[in-house]
Amino acid sequence: MESANSVIPVGQLRISLGEYNLKGPEVPPSKEERVTNAIMHPGHKCGKYVDDIALLELARPIIWSESVKPACLPVATGKPGYSTFGGELAKVAGWGWFGEDRSKYKRADVLQKVEVRVIENSVCREWYASQGKSTRVESEQMCAGHEEGGRDSCWADSGGPLMIGNQPGKMMVVGVVSSGVGCARPRLPGVYTRVSEYISWITQHVLR
Repeated sequence: MESANSVIPVGQLRISLGEYNLKGPEVPPSKEERVTNAIMHPGHKCGKYVDDIALLELARPIIWSESVKPACLPVATGKPGYSTFGGELAKVAGWGWFGEDRSKYKRADVLQKVEVRVIENSVCREWYASQGKSTRVESEQMCAGHEEGGRDSCWADSGGPLMIGNQPGKMMVVGVVSSGVGCARPRLPGVYTRVSEYISWITQHVLR
């Protein structure tokens, strides 16, 4: 498959490893790495949120350390041990806005994380419909938040991880922040790309 260099300007991208406070140095120091290739999912359409996922190839192998560790991936959809994670508590992290009113809130300098609950897709669709929203939640997506609102990912958190701790000290990235309506509104949980739907696609390109 062709790379998506024509769509994603890889020469302008840098990946920061071990970053925490955007305004100050880290201990141990964070490291910046170049991106040499980007592979967008072939099903993704600009402005749409299904298949909202891409892979970035770094110029050099990552050196693991106390502040830079690998995350686990979930079991592929339909395989033994697969889970939809419905009802489970998860964490979402990012440097996005503290609230949807950008005249009142600002973006985070220090990495934030918040606990949200994975909402089954059928329930999520019902909640969105109850608020008069026509948002379709497809099987390749998942929802996480709280019925009463109050805690959510927000603007500029997109691409960040929705994580479940499957073992002590290990986090599993089950979702990728994708879309939603506003931030932390009641019955309008965030919508995430469901990673388990893309395991075969990921391994196809990573294990080359």
